[in-house]
Amino acid sequence: MKIEVCLIEKEESGSNQVSTSFSHKCESYLQLLVALKENNEEAKRITLPNYRLKSENNFLKEKIKVLENDLQKSNVDFENLELIYQNSSCKFDSIFYKIFEYHQKKVLYLVKTVDTI
Repeated sequence: MKIEVCLIEKEESGSNQVSTSFSHKCESYLQLLVALKENNEEAKRITLPNYRLKSENNFLKEKIKVLENDLQKSNVDFENLELIYQNSSCKFDSIFYKIFEYHQKKVLYLVKTVDTI
């Protein structure tokens, strides 16, 4: 970074007011340069965490899509099993009941997982 230094030559002829004004402008310029450098350093410092969080956010969005698809499939399976159960002559067919319980647990798990995200 290049910092310009302002040199002020005081004149004894009464033009001290012009020099003072120039001095204030130079000080303001230097303060702006320092502030710009600090902002640039802060931007560099937060860039890496920002990229990491964006990547994590994209990963979680994809995971939500997969969970939503699984939930829809489980709901369809659950409805099909309910229809089979309602239309079956036997109240508790062990194979269908086990499948029903499995899918019911899976639906509950997926609902909880999606709700926490």
